[in-house]
Amino acid sequence: MPNVFQWAIIVILIATIFVFVKFKYIKHKLTWIIVLFLILLFYLGFLASTAGQDINFSTFEGSQTGIKLYLAWLGQSFDNMRTITGQAVKLDWGANTTSIMSTFKNG
Repeated sequence: MPNVFQWAIIVILIATIFVFVKFKYIKHKLTWIIVLFLILLFYLGFLASTAGQDINFSTFEGSQTGIKLYLAWLGQSFDNMRTITGQAVKLDWGANTTSIMSTFKNG
């Protein structure tokens, strides 16, 4: 569960974005929802990557360690997505469509 410092960061980020959006007058609410979703996604990723590490965010070294952990976690996530995508491309997708087409033809 986030502590008071983490909740303050969340509130400050949301307030900053809200003020920015109001000044820029974004016409579509979807953009607002996407921006808030991305901020929430990155924040939850930060919490997941630093959970159980006993990091003291009140010190510079602790904050630096937390940021390094998050960036390493994020980089590994992108590497995993690249690997999964590469493996999916190597699959024989044509075999599945051939059997489906023969089923429809024989009917």
